[in-house]
Amino acid sequence: MISTRCIIIFLALAVLSGYANGHISGESHSLDVKIIDLGSGIFELRTDQAGNVAVLIGEDGVFMVDTQMENLVESIDKAQKRLSDSRDVDLVLNTHFHRDHVRGNAYFKSRGAIIMAHPNVRRYIENPKAIKQLGRTAPSFTHQYLPTIDVTEDTSIHINGQSIDLYHTHNAHTNSDLFVVFREANVIHAGDLVYTQRFPFIDIDNGGSVEGYIAGIKSIIEVANKDTRVIAGHGPTATIDDLKATISMLVDTHEIVAKLIADGLFLDEILALEPLEGFSDKWSWGFITADRMIVTHYYDITGKLK
Repeated sequence: MISTRCIIIFLALAVLSGYANGHISGESHSLDVKIIDLGSGIFELRTDQAGNVAVLIGEDGVFMVDTQMENLVESIDKAQKRLSDSRDVDLVLNTHFHRDHVRGNAYFKSRGAIIMAHPNVRRYIENPKAIKQLGRTAPSFTHQYLPTIDVTEDTSIHINGQSIDLYHTHNAHTNSDLFVVFREANVIHAGDLVYTQRFPFIDIDNGGSVEGYIAGIKSIIEVANKDTRVIAGHGPTATIDDLKATISMLVDTHEIVAKLIADGLFLDEILALEPLEGFSDKWSWGFITADRMIVTHYYDITGKLK
């Protein structure tokens, strides 16, 4: 039997899954978009309601990383048009398939944008019922959301004076993750491989894993240096020290939960002990608390939610 507390945690994760897949209710509305100038024509656009967006603006056009949600996309477009002298977006890269990173695709595609993504993004959009969502109804998509170009291997493009490297990380946050390196500017858009100074959401149901997530962060560090600025999927702009701190936290918390599992404890018993409470002040936030991080590790190790 699953206890009441475990059911509460399970339902909380269902709510979280909705957040991670971008389920933000409400009609389209105008809001202030935070704009962070990272130099070299690169800007970070944040609403703090969905995945962080990057734009690279120059003579060759407007390149955008991630597109947020339908109810936010017009505000994102207005922000980039203030920066680009009213140009439309020419090229989009989706870092992964979660809804808060792709539901603006149709808006920009209808205005002429070409959209790139890992093939698994296309697979999920074409067949949203393949997305495991802990009991939630699968979102609907039309062909307008589909990527135009599949990025199957690590590749590079050149636009607006920037050599842009695209890296795929296997079974990390999901099984569709790409991160983006603006080489000359020394800026990286990490997608949801980085949640700055907070517990990350690792979508185990859809190809993610703790080990793969750690490996993904290490892949970012390998192509970065101490001066690299990292645009997170969620949260403020990160540093390499932030990424290293996340790795240490994930290794430590995973070992704590793994030891308790090895001692024969079930999820309810582990939750009752609150073994990650010491991490809570620094890492807990609105969607991932210490308890939810325990559930993530337990599910990753055992494949069970009880």
